[in-house]
Amino acid sequence: MELPGVRRTIHRLPLFALPYKRFVTEVVRDRSQDFLGSDQSYRDTVWLQLQGRPILYDDRQDEALGRQGAALAHSTVWRWLSWLGDGLQKTVREAQKLIHQRNPRSTLHRETWSVSPNKHRSESRRKTLQRALQALVVAEAFQRLFGKAIFPNFATGQGWC
Repeated sequence: MELPGVRRTIHRLPLFALPYKRFVTEVVRDRSQDFLGSDQSYRDTVWLQLQGRPILYDDRQDEALGRQGAALAHSTVWRWLSWLGDGLQKTVREAQKLIHQRNPRSTLHRETWSVSPNKHRSESRRKTLQRALQALVVAEAFQRLFGKAIFPNFATGQGWC
């Protein structure tokens, strides 16, 4: 039995927002891709290269606030990558299944994901970074094929795991 009005009271995040994340989807994706697709360090990744300043939580802040710690910490990029690589494995598998069902010629499930050896020192970190790269590529393919983003609704429906 459905209760009247319940569907209207369920809170939905805007498409650009991620639950429990301070930065929006675009920033998480872009900074993660920048780190994985370049020779940048974690510290270099949190700087706006063209403007020569750190990425701030709220870009309406002045630079003094950025220097006091309101800027994106380099360790946050690693947390995003570990969330993408380790925390979203079920979501990525389900998205790959849907992609393969829609496009049986898709080769995403056979791809090998390689990350520069300069990006990791341990085997476990290498695997996490490879899975993060895979998650980013699958999210892009999902968007192109279905016209919808994995984040936040599909991933939330998969339980973020």
